[in-house]
Amino acid sequence: MWASIMDEIISQEPTLSVRRTLDAKHYILNRWNETHDTPIDKSAVMLFLCDERCGSLTDEQRSFAKDGRATIYAKYRSAVFRLFLYREMLQTHQVSGLEDFFRVLSPPDILQSAG
Repeated sequence: MWASIMDEIISQEPTLSVRRTLDAKHYILNRWNETHDTPIDKSAVMLFLCDERCGSLTDEQRSFAKDGRATIYAKYRSAVFRLFLYREMLQTHQVSGLEDFFRVLSPPDILQSAG
């Protein structure tokens, strides 16, 4: 349910929706080109992201693009949720700012390695 709500929020904001699609495209292109000798077609990836039924991607590329898109979309959902959480914690005075928010929610081992 939360995933659907986060997706709806992102879809309702045109700039965020476009940015998510472009980030998915770049992620797919970069990851594919890191692991394959033959580059993936940029236009075909963008067309696929707009409509899965379109584009000239191979079955392997389509599967790879679906996985890449799912990865980026999940990260965007998580980011939007964390923004809402930050805002709520800030309004209820549970954190004093972004640095405090990250300190409070970061695992202890992350804080030790950063210090």
